[in-house]
Amino acid sequence: MSATPHTAVPHNLEAPLPMTLPRLAEKKRLGEPIVMVTAYDYPSAQVAQAAGVDVVLVGDSGAMTVLGYPSTVPVSTDEMLVLAAAVRRGLSTPLLVGDLPFGSYEGSDEQAIATAQRFIKEAGCDAVKLERGGTSVQRARAIVDSGIPVMGHVGLTPQTATALGGYRAQGRTAERALEVTRDAVALQEAGCFSIVFEAIPAAVCELVMERLDVPVIGIGAGPATDGQVLVFHDLLGIYDGHAPRFAKRYQEIRAQMVAGVAEFAGEVRSRAFPGPEHVYSIDEDELASFRRSIGARA
Repeated sequence: MSATPHTAVPHNLEAPLPMTLPRLAEKKRLGEPIVMVTAYDYPSAQVAQAAGVDVVLVGDSGAMTVLGYPSTVPVSTDEMLVLAAAVRRGLSTPLLVGDLPFGSYEGSDEQAIATAQRFIKEAGCDAVKLERGGTSVQRARAIVDSGIPVMGHVGLTPQTATALGGYRAQGRTAERALEVTRDAVALQEAGCFSIVFEAIPAAVCELVMERLDVPVIGIGAGPATDGQVLVFHDLLGIYDGHAPRFAKRYQEIRAQMVAGVAEFAGEVRSRAFPGPEHVYSIDEDELASFRRSIGARA
């Protein structure tokens, strides 16, 4: 069982202002850390809302954490839209970003714009996110030019992890660090309002940060970034699959969930549940009338 959290939930969140792109940029300018988490359904969105996070990402990591796929690659746009729409219903103030899944934007600018539009129109997202540099830079520029905010993502990009040699840190050689830098700068020049740095050496990240003006959100990229993001199911200990070394677990919710369901199962099998407090009553005269109507024994 996990211990009670040591950090109290803030009490000054009665009427928080909605997070906007200008407010996000202002947080960077003021040096105020940006908090981002993933969410994939209405309950997790409500938790993120109540905790006062700044940005919520409906990540394609939901393919693994809630849909049971072995990687992020198989998840479809339609599946991602269902998750994003559910999250939207649970949020009111955090900025909502939807992850464009693999195969939904790489083909052409037209495909990228059409997919991004679906996330805005059908799911209510405020912005979309896409992975990598290279051709993704052109796709990002096209989506931005169509009027939709875009968040970039460099370093370890799970959709193309096989091409990167697996789920491992990127930028650990001078050549690869330069590629990451070029990708990040190119995404900024394409109009991305923010960029995620994933699994990049902290020292490399610190140097790249000097070349960027937009907010950078880190995940396994050290403390120099403007903010941090973790996967909801990793930070709460809900997902029992592989957890990367950069994922800190603040709770072990899965263990509590298993214990709760096991206790329920035990009480059902011992007939301890349901108890008198869990059932409904009926007036004795009405019960007697019902008995007579079905010919039941008194």
